[in-house]
Amino acid sequence: MQQHQASLADVARDLQIWGFPVVFAQRLRLRFTLPLDPEAPRPATSAGARLNNLGHQRRLSDPTLTAGVAPNVDTLYSLAFLDLDQGEFELRLPDFADRYYSVQIGEADSSTTAVLGQRNVGPTLPRLFIRRYNAGAHDSAAGEIIECRSRFVMVAIRILVDPSDPDDVALVMGLQDEIELVGPPSPPVETAADAVRLASRDREAEVSEPESFVHSVGHAIDGLAADDIPSWVASAHHRLQEAITDTADPPARDSIASGLAQGMSDIASHVKTLGRAVNGWAINDVGTAFGENYLLRAAVAYSQIFINPAAEALYPVCEVDDTQSQLNGAHAYTLTFANGDRPPAAFFWSLTVYHSKGLLYENEICRYAITDRTPGLQIGPDGSLTIHLQNKAPSEGRSSNWLPCPPGDFRLMLRLYGPTNPGWNPPVVKNVN
Repeated sequence: MQQHQASLADVARDLQIWGFPVVFAQRLRLRFTLPLDPEAPRPATSAGARLNNLGHQRRLSDPTLTAGVAPNVDTLYSLAFLDLDQGEFELRLPDFADRYYSVQIGEADSSTTAVLGQRNVGPTLPRLFIRRYNAGAHDSAAGEIIECRSRFVMVAIRILVDPSDPDDVALVMGLQDEIELVGPPSPPVETAADAVRLASRDREAEVSEPESFVHSVGHAIDGLAADDIPSWVASAHHRLQEAITDTADPPARDSIASGLAQGMSDIASHVKTLGRAVNGWAINDVGTAFGENYLLRAAVAYSQIFINPAAEALYPVCEVDDTQSQLNGAHAYTLTFANGDRPPAAFFWSLTVYHSKGLLYENEICRYAITDRTPGLQIGPDGSLTIHLQNKAPSEGRSSNWLPCPPGDFRLMLRLYGPTNPGWNPPVVKNVN
């Protein structure tokens, strides 16, 4: 990439695509840890806690959760963001018996270092020691050592729950209470002007305003391993930084803003085609193995940041119907799984609706997904399951299979945890207007 020859707009576009997942992961950490007021009350749908501490989600995600993108409504989360430059952390978990659970360790670039749980270990994990790579010797006999490349990492524990059963919810909350995180203490409340500026920044500003973008990317880069930062990234960041401080060249800011907007447009467009495209669905078969495909990494972060590796879960995304038109609540749709062709998953599957910004849609029946645990679904005479996707309630007799959609543009996401047939193709979403 010849950054010295490229226009400022091109440089900004390229850095947006590379940097979006890193900046978004940083924003997620700040939103959940609240460094300016770490003890502030959080809604029951949030698993947030101050840095280096474990928080628990006590109610399944709903529209009040706005910190990330594409939350699931299948599992209760326990969540921690750790500063590994402060030292090593130990994670201890209870016996989960035959219940699905997983522990995901996510890096600051939105990739995943490890996932351990029911699928690949079983009901009981050994003690987990989470540390930064090259941190020195450690007694490996004491447990499982997970070495991370980033300074800041995310630990996300997902535990499957049946929301229709209060006893099951209580049982899962009890399991959460048995999880222990031991390690360095939390830092003091942030008061430095630069840190306050970063933590209080608007999410939209840091992907659209040149000064905010350059500042946020610079902070995010500082938390990565030097080997994980391509040489052109440092050069591009330096060039943009110089341009926005050059008062003799005011048009430079407009060029950078244009490039940032183009980068975001390219990222959003790629969501429709990431991975394998079939029946209007985009299926990322490589999971978190992004390599140097930065556009794929950015599109995944845009639509579903911090996904699991493909062996743990698949996340087909659909934004178009059988006519290749954008899904929109002005229309009514159906999605039919034929008898014997439900999503092939060893642990669970679900279908969730998100509005155009990737968050859950508030609706009159408080239903955000249809899953393999949804009670009262009507099965057709031929054994098929038809889901009705529309903004207004369908006619009598169909409401049990209604998944409400927002009035504007929306997207669908399937989740297949423990995929048993990775080549399975979801059915097309049919416009029935």
